[in-house]
Amino acid sequence: MIAEAAGDTQEPPTAVLRALRQAAAHDAVEHVRLVSCDQSATVVELTMRTELPASWRAAGESPSGVRAREQVIVRFPSGFPLSGPLVELRSDFNRSHPHINPSRVDQPVRPCLVTGSVRELVQARGFIGLVEQIASWLEKASTLSLNDPGEDWEPVRRDSIDDIVAADTSALRAAATPSGGAQYRLVTYMISAGGNYRLVLSQTAMPLNRDAARLFTRDEQEDFSVGTGLAIIAWAGRKGTGPVTADHYMPETVATVGDLLDRAEIYGCREELKAKLSWAATRIDAHTPAHPVPVVVVLLARRPRNVMGTGSPIEVCPYLVEARAGSDLTDLTKPVRVAALREELAVPILRRAAGLDPETPKPIWTLVGCGSVGSKLALHLARAGMAPDALVDQDWFEPHNYARHAGLPHSAHEALFFRPKVGEVARQLAALRQAPTATSYSDVIALASHPTQRAILSGELTRALVDTTGSPVVREALANMPKTGQCRGIEACLMGAGTLGYLSVEGPGGNPSASDLVVEAYRAIATDGELANRVFGSEAQAVTIGQGCSAVTFAMPDGRLSALTASMATPITGWLRGEMPTGGELRLGRLGADGISQNWTTVPVEPWIVVDRGAERPVARLHPRVHAAIEADVAKWKGMETGGVLIGRYSEAGELFQIVDLLPAPEDSKRAPELFELGTRGLKRAIREVVDRSGGTLQAVGTWHSHLSPSGPSLTDVASGAMLAMHQLAPLLMLIWTPAGYSHLVAEATIASRKEEGS
Repeated sequence: MIAEAAGDTQEPPTAVLRALRQAAAHDAVEHVRLVSCDQSATVVELTMRTELPASWRAAGESPSGVRAREQVIVRFPSGFPLSGPLVELRSDFNRSHPHINPSRVDQPVRPCLVTGSVRELVQARGFIGLVEQIASWLEKASTLSLNDPGEDWEPVRRDSIDDIVAADTSALRAAATPSGGAQYRLVTYMISAGGNYRLVLSQTAMPLNRDAARLFTRDEQEDFSVGTGLAIIAWAGRKGTGPVTADHYMPETVATVGDLLDRAEIYGCREELKAKLSWAATRIDAHTPAHPVPVVVVLLARRPRNVMGTGSPIEVCPYLVEARAGSDLTDLTKPVRVAALREELAVPILRRAAGLDPETPKPIWTLVGCGSVGSKLALHLARAGMAPDALVDQDWFEPHNYARHAGLPHSAHEALFFRPKVGEVARQLAALRQAPTATSYSDVIALASHPTQRAILSGELTRALVDTTGSPVVREALANMPKTGQCRGIEACLMGAGTLGYLSVEGPGGNPSASDLVVEAYRAIATDGELANRVFGSEAQAVTIGQGCSAVTFAMPDGRLSALTASMATPITGWLRGEMPTGGELRLGRLGADGISQNWTTVPVEPWIVVDRGAERPVARLHPRVHAAIEADVAKWKGMETGGVLIGRYSEAGELFQIVDLLPAPEDSKRAPELFELGTRGLKRAIREVVDRSGGTLQAVGTWHSHLSPSGPSLTDVASGAMLAMHQLAPLLMLIWTPAGYSHLVAEATIASRKEEGS
């Protein structure tokens, strides 16, 4: 039932009447009374039943002070439902509960009913959803279960407060030494035209000397002012056998300096705070400021359990006093403003926001390539507190780079001036408090080739070397470069005009290497006709943006590049945190035709078989699949020599063959116990199909055959190799399987031999 208000009052808006009907239908609501209604608000009183145990109902309330019938005031603003209602309890409601918002002791108690916004709750679940929250809150308050004793301590609520203090809270908590004490810190602040403060505490303590008044400055701007003020940090020491612990809940009721000192006494640091306030008062009077000096007081309260979301029992409680004279810090009636607490921009808060442990040491890694993919990848990782420590890129900005780069021109004319890309990425990382320790504008190829300079790429503690250039030359240089410690190579780039994301991580010891993995990727892409057309077709070709060979890039919208790059940031974050695969790994991400959906395939890649040429230099690296296929063919033709054609490529930089597949011996091949002769029927067509499907990235690089006993190349092998080499431009590999392992023969025709053949 809804009772009308006594006296003259307006008819409540339709939205409020609808809310009241919902409230009246709830089982916990015994009575709804309209208190008042005017142009500014509608005030309603709800009489709510609380489900007290029988032993408490006789007394009419629980031991925690919750009555069997509670009068709840709901104030609907004129903008309801676009503006949220305000819920209030009686002013003498027991305030020693968690989840109570700040208010003066003579004001009604305002319960904190939802983690987010009351307005959003009402919009999502209707007003009856808010009534359900009120009933649940009162029931839990009656049994002191608003915060389970087994859970972390609920901090004092500081919602809907306009003055905000930002600080490195980890550094503040670290200041709370067991002996107790207090310290001064510098504060920088901005105050709006409306008088609201944004204050940032310095991370280190400072002495407040007799000439410290010079610190109190203010620069008046048109819409705001900026300046420096003072902070006082105070905390309790030990009492008896242990530290002073504030072990019961109190909502924020501080309104005066007297209240502040009383709260400091509860927290065990009244005398420490009082002494600092008194000395600060003398310094402000010595300054005779022309404007109020903001003095932030931070009480560090020790709780019996860790404060929720902090991993520490120290709760940080900030307040603000505007001191026009020193007496304002000692006058017990001087108003004090409760301040909200925010984390200062720092790595710990970025880590927590990303769901990572802020205490875990950040891995050291190097980013090669500060272009579109590299810049965005660097920022994705930096926003998780995992920025690269070293940046390498020799390229400079050109106007078209701004189409996709994470950096922006600093001015309207800056796009006309070339700037180094590595410098722009370094500037952005510094803004996120993660300035790189090393930057290099050098050619990465030159760095990789230099025994000492390559330390910037792979130092003793470097966990990963991330290449985002998409350059085959850079890939080969880094794959064949000696890496130190546990460093593993990661490559992230886009293929197929930005429709395919490519991500790989090398295996331990560089086996498989980044170079091996891209050859395996070419094979996987070539087996998928639609994907092969994307990567090897005409659409993927570069388009000229300006005049000259250097102004070349792929044509693709920024959204497409950003979507695929963001997807690659997640596994890279995991790898850097130590979640490296046991072997190598290849990931291919296909962007759907709708431009939104993505389909990622993960391919684990085991270590490749290395065929040595001596002096610790391999002549060939075989995918395990190839080795297994050779062994299977040998077993099939037991007692006979057998063989086939090797598919892969020859790496010029590594001077080695990378074999990812085989073509079986043609039907006209001849096998005998001491002879294998490779046939030719259909062979050219089969090789041409491999080349065409892979866009020329894979070739027939040689042949393999078996020997029934351990031996090296025979005279027949040597003669055959020399003859075959005459017919191709690249080196040719003749791989020989024996029961004792592989041997080999590499043949390459010189210019002289080719001329001789043609004469």
